Amino acid sequence: MDSEQKLFEEQKRHAYLFIFPVIAASLVLNLLIAEEIRLVQAIHFILLFSILACWGLLWARLPLAIPEILILVVSLIYLLSAILSSLFVDMLAQGEPRLGDFILFLPLIVVLVFLILERKQAVIACFTLLLLMIAPAIPVWGSLTSSQINSLITLYVSLFVYTFLSFFLHILYRRRAEQRAIARFAYLDALTGAANRHRIDEWLAEKTEQADREGTEFSVILFDMDYFKRVNDRYGHKTGDDVLRQMADVVRMQLGAGERFGRWGGEEFIVITDEELSGAMVLAERLCEAIGSRRFGKAGKVTASFGVAGELPGDTPERLLNRADERMYHSKRTGRNRVTGEKGEG
Repeated sequence: MDSEQKLFEEQKRHAYLFIFPVIAASLVLNLLIAEEIRLVQAIHFILLFSILACWGLLWARLPLAIPEILILVVSLIYLLSAILSSLFVDMLAQGEPRLGDFILFLPLIVVLVFLILERKQAVIACFTLLLLMIAPAIPVWGSLTSSQINSLITLYVSLFVYTFLSFFLHILYRRRAEQRAIARFAYLDALTGAANRHRIDEWLAEKTEQADREGTEFSVILFDMDYFKRVNDRYGHKTGDDVLRQMADVVRMQLGAGERFGRWGGEEFIVITDEELSGAMVLAERLCEAIGSRRFGKAGKVTASFGVAGELPGDTPERLLNRADERMYHSKRTGRNRVTGEKGEG
């Protein structure tokens, strides 16, 4: 299961943990205000017990499919039992003019179906439920009063409308989610999850404009993995990719909330920080040490060379990057696995 799916599953779990107690409370209230114990109240009690059981399963962090399928099956049984009770006991036997309060739960059950099942499966399930609700009324249709018939028709139309709305809302939600994912990944490096070059260019332009407008300062840290070609040649590109992913994780753990991290290209990365040059040097030394002290699986020890440049009045992103790049290559020429700032320039 990928990270996006895991996030969606966790969001559903949290939603259920909030919604189930609300439904349970409404069922308890319904049981308390009931004037007499009828079949529908017994069904409410069974549904209440099932919801509480599912809530416990969610807290126990069992696979989400277990409480989802359980509550879906119980809910559908509840709805079918409730309509049979209302039709044959309340309406035909006791002359009630309309269906019971159970129809208030119909929208929740439809939403639940679309949450648990795929869109096509959910539509099939809802229309199957509609047919199962219509079937028992057909043989006794002529024995019903006009008000009873109107109540049944309202139920059937409501189920159709709720299914129709849920279907199109599901489509709109999925499209919106896909658009957000596309927009997000348009700015991310697929391998490391760091910002890509396009996003970095935007950040540098924003920071430079802000510095010119408000007089703020910032610095860039440019670094490149040392002898990375040897890792690829000796262990293969899969191991090399794994080293880059691990390295990105190491760097992220060292960064503060306002510091931005991206992949500049290949095995070259950049950090943008609001620190002045001296503070950025401290951060770069910390990053250099964190990378150098880590073992990267089969590749073992891997190091990186750093160049640090602080923004100067009137700077452009290109001039700032050129200075950081020159200092990074100075680190390469003078032994690697080190940080070069202003003193190493030239």
